[in-house]
Amino acid sequence: MTVTLRRIRRFLIHNVLHADDTPHRIAWGVAIGVFIGFTPTVGIQMFLALVIATALRANKVVCIPMVWITNPVTILPIYALCYRLGSGLWEPSSGVRAGTGHVISLMDQIRTLGVARIVELSFWKDVFFGLTMVGAELWIGCLIVGFIAGTISYFASRWAVTVYRQRRRERIELRASRRTVGGFTKRVRAREASL
Repeated sequence: MTVTLRRIRRFLIHNVLHADDTPHRIAWGVAIGVFIGFTPTVGIQMFLALVIATALRANKVVCIPMVWITNPVTILPIYALCYRLGSGLWEPSSGVRAGTGHVISLMDQIRTLGVARIVELSFWKDVFFGLTMVGAELWIGCLIVGFIAGTISYFASRWAVTVYRQRRRERIELRASRRTVGGFTKRVRAREASL
């Protein structure tokens, strides 16, 4: 198992499954984080997720990392697919897509300049401007994908937390019963040996 997969597994086991909260609130936090992660609100996603998780009484600790589904590596493919979905579902009345050219030029700049441009403020201004120009198509696609991904992640994480906790409880009970039986057996043998 690679180091990255081990880190992801460790994060899921120790921070999500061991969170001191109900399975519903943990799953609700995961779903909110995933949903907000798919929205085109780059730069304020963590803040939005925290505010919504607080308002809906979801687990905030689990919610914040889930927003990073859209990170510098995945943001372009995710938003491109969401944009295609949204533009396929919604056609503006004028038939002109004003922001498409700006988004394509921004993607070309990222390809030519590489990931180093991500730390520049002008990059994030260009991203914000491009996202506002694309507008409705991107929002529609992102909201649909975010809703579907959030719903799936809610049920999957609630199931995972419930199953994990049940198995953990069974292992603890099994260990306790082994200790009790093992301790009882040792005490009986010690008494028989002393007689």
